[in-house]
Amino acid sequence: MSDEQKSTASLQLLAENSRAALDALESKETSLPNEGFPSTEFTTLRTDFISILALIHAATTKVALSLKPSSPEYKASLSPLKDLSNNAAALVHSIRLMRRDLAPTILKEYESVARNVVREVLHFSEVLLSPPATSTSNEDYLVGAGKVHELIDLARRSGGLSLSNREAVRKRWLQDRDSLVDGEEEIQEIWKSSDSDEPADDDELFDDGWEELGISSTQTLSPVEKDRAGKVHSLIKIVVLLHKRVLKDILGQDLNARNDPTLDNLATLSGQLLEASDDLISSMYGPQQPSNITACLDAYNAVLKDVRQTLLLPRERSLEDQVADLSLSPPSGEKSAKWFTTCFDQIDKATVKISDTLTDADGHES
Repeated sequence: MSDEQKSTASLQLLAENSRAALDALESKETSLPNEGFPSTEFTTLRTDFISILALIHAATTKVALSLKPSSPEYKASLSPLKDLSNNAAALVHSIRLMRRDLAPTILKEYESVARNVVREVLHFSEVLLSPPATSTSNEDYLVGAGKVHELIDLARRSGGLSLSNREAVRKRWLQDRDSLVDGEEEIQEIWKSSDSDEPADDDELFDDGWEELGISSTQTLSPVEKDRAGKVHSLIKIVVLLHKRVLKDILGQDLNARNDPTLDNLATLSGQLLEASDDLISSMYGPQQPSNITACLDAYNAVLKDVRQTLLLPRERSLEDQVADLSLSPPSGEKSAKWFTTCFDQIDKATVKISDTLTDADGHES
């Protein structure tokens, strides 16, 4: 077998191993049995994971250099291709070990990195297996290698991979914060835009495509709709403050403090809160549909109820004790507990005001 044939066979094996690795990462049944596999400290697992990423980075560079379409060196590609195949499998094994002990949020972060890297390695191998048709496609392999490098560089940089589950949850919460703030600005614009009696200019009248989805971004709200949008704005504003306070008081503490199951609930709820918030805000565009608004408000309140139950303790335990569990000092915990209780009271009042706009004196939708 010639060196070119060996190189092609190695590329095919790399592609097969990458697909198998992706299947293993997607499957939740790949965790290792406890017997024969003693637990490993997370710091060791993390170091090994980053080392494997570094090996994949280096091997990708060598493959890209050796298999340059204009002047391939097939023999030189054999060793790094083998390294890529082996380390794709090693990355899966590393995740398997993590699945035994890691908390859900930080595990998802590491799984996502592994999945994305292996997916780009697969794409890189497929590009090299495809015969180049044009001068442009001759550069595709460099783009593929660059994507592998970029993902690994992001993971390896300072602050790239979380050092604790608390840090991983904080990252998720931070990702949603900016979008929630954008939503607050959007509902304010919907509410305030009806204050102007000036005719829309040509740019505003330009068809932006929203009407095809049943939403008109230039629809003037009626006085009742405007009042309702203002009340929704007040609710959204309070919830954004709540989200920021959780980030500051709950997730802004020592990122290496002991883990608490509550943290993983917060990671999930943040994304759910953002989705429900976007839906409620979208329902404020005119002409408003009370039945749709009611459904969106109910969904929003359901998420807020879960947030409340996560942050506030059952009656048999003090609120200060729960906040202390989240690594707040007692004085800070007592102050935060009072703030969260007051905040949820304000959320309840704001929700009632919105509901009142959806029901007239006879109890029918307006």
